[in-house]
Amino acid sequence: MTARAITTAALGLLLLAAASAGSASEASGETLLLRQPTLSREHLAFIYGGDVWVADRDGQHPHRLTAQASAFSPHFSPDGQSIAYSASYAGNVDVYVIPAAGGQPRRLTFHPARDVVNGWSTDGARVLFASPRAVANNRSNQLYEIAATGGFEHQIMAAVAYEGAWSPDGTRLAYRPYVTGNEGSAGWRQYRGGETPPIWILNPATGAEETVPHVDATDKSPVWAGDEVIFISDRNDGAANLFAYDPRGKALRQLTHEAPWDVRSVGVFGRTAVYEVAGGLKELDLDSGQARALHVSLATEARQLRPEWKDASKNITSSDLSPTGKRIVITARGDVFTVPVKDGSVRNLTRTPGVREKDALWSPDGTRIAYIGEVGMQHALVVRDQRGLEPPQTYPLGKVGYFTLLAWSPDSSTLVYHDNHLNLYAFSLARKSATHIDRSQRRAQFQVSFSPDSRWLAYTEQGENYFGRIRVHDFTTGRNVDFTDGLSDAADPVFAPGDYLYFTASINSGPSQVGLDLSSQERPIRRGLYVAVLAADGRSPLLPKPGDEEARKPEPPPDAACKQPGAKSDAARADEKPGNEDKAQHEGNALGAGQPPKPVKIDLEGLGERIAGFPVAERRYESLAVACDGALFYLERRQPGASTEPPGVERDNDGELYRFDFTELKAKSLKPGIADFALSA
Repeated sequence: MTARAITTAALGLLLLAAASAGSASEASGETLLLRQPTLSREHLAFIYGGDVWVADRDGQHPHRLTAQASAFSPHFSPDGQSIAYSASYAGNVDVYVIPAAGGQPRRLTFHPARDVVNGWSTDGARVLFASPRAVANNRSNQLYEIAATGGFEHQIMAAVAYEGAWSPDGTRLAYRPYVTGNEGSAGWRQYRGGETPPIWILNPATGAEETVPHVDATDKSPVWAGDEVIFISDRNDGAANLFAYDPRGKALRQLTHEAPWDVRSVGVFGRTAVYEVAGGLKELDLDSGQARALHVSLATEARQLRPEWKDASKNITSSDLSPTGKRIVITARGDVFTVPVKDGSVRNLTRTPGVREKDALWSPDGTRIAYIGEVGMQHALVVRDQRGLEPPQTYPLGKVGYFTLLAWSPDSSTLVYHDNHLNLYAFSLARKSATHIDRSQRRAQFQVSFSPDSRWLAYTEQGENYFGRIRVHDFTTGRNVDFTDGLSDAADPVFAPGDYLYFTASINSGPSQVGLDLSSQERPIRRGLYVAVLAADGRSPLLPKPGDEEARKPEPPPDAACKQPGAKSDAARADEKPGNEDKAQHEGNALGAGQPPKPVKIDLEGLGERIAGFPVAERRYESLAVACDGALFYLERRQPGASTEPPGVERDNDGELYRFDFTELKAKSLKPGIADFALSA
């Protein structure tokens, strides 16, 4: 038995990213993924592939203006001769200005904060941008102006403003004070919480302020069209659409009725607006209310789709140790790899550009690897031989849901997974069908552990009080029973040889559960380690030793505790030649072959009286794991708010690995600086 810390620094995987078919940049068809349009009298500009493109007002004759794939938020100057935009050309988001006819961009800002272009002053002499450079939190910005020829920036006002735009006469400023819950590419659609600020109209000269009529919805992206403020809102409980507010008559009207896709951005010139929806652009006449699609076709090399070498070790999404500890299965950049710990080659088992595989797990018998793949637009469970030489077996998981693979059963016959609708499932490879086990009351990932005989599954379920409760599913009867009472926050269940279940529990984690207000910030969490004796006639492993004289017993071989029928000894495995790991796994990883494991006995009556606490301090424990000899390993994490790491320091590597000695009844520290770990057989 060995404990191996999973680190990504030692993995030098290289992946050839191939181009996918049906590129949206083919000149023969309409191009989509056009973003953030802006208008001048004669031209239309937008973002495609991270670059600024310019076309005629009808979308014809497009050409690329920039060529470094990091530009966003373009805005034409009032005379249409220049375009201001933000880009991270030098590793930081700053403001740039480029001639609309093409040429060398000029960098205007040099502050390390994120400077995002919002527009221009009405005379075209200055660029308006938003920056958090003087804000003490990450929820808003302040507005600044800087001369288009360069120089020092000028702060518009001390009040926070996430985004804003000047009226055509330069006397009023329409702005949104802070970020919304429905923001960016991962926003909360139809968000109706506390982060739904209104749009305000301010006269800086007089201090007069007016609020655009507001409901508990997301209002954003204000721009001016004459005396009207045009903005995006999802106030009608559907897709986000364009609205207009006239401060003179206090009239509010809806301009578009797009469905099901949201309007994402808008640009205005005069009484014409162009907006982004469903990946394309539409032109809207603000007076007549008529909208028409702009059909844009870009003839470009699309360098992002060219095959190129990528270091996949920087994009690892999951890892799992093989039963013998010789190899690691990894998902990275959407492919499944197996990587040698010492000798052997890196293998890409899937090689599927355009398809994302994830959550790869090695079967306990060492012969197969399971992962979540895709069939069309739906997730599927995929099981294949660990060498990748045979065709995979694919099992659809359902038409609706995002699925996450959790664990194999010890007999390699069943896989457990959950979906984004809080459901827990078990998939039988023999029956080729799934069984619904349970549904959690709140959104939290299930933590699961199989009993050694594969009959029982212990899992966590988050209750209405946000506390985790441990339940046990019996695959023989199909019953679910409560293992803990839900009055403490129980987590990390793991079965152990000898009819034991170890877990952690906390009675002070309540204020840290929700995470939506200041009362839940940086509170220390105390978790104790506990053991449940499953059988009524069982003995606690934490009982003090009697100290009686015992008859001398023969010394067992060094690895006898982990010896399985048909498995090789550690010495025999060490003598194997490099490159024979496949043969070794087929011969030595059929764990338990020829002899079934001892049935696990669980007596539910009186179980609460057979739970005992480990003689260790209550700290922030997690990631419990049991070795085949019964040894308990776990991580102790740093408490929230205990320290702040400097830039460049990996914050996830704050765990310290411990092993509990049941002979001495003490915990021994093995290694600090651990992100996670896995145990081989």
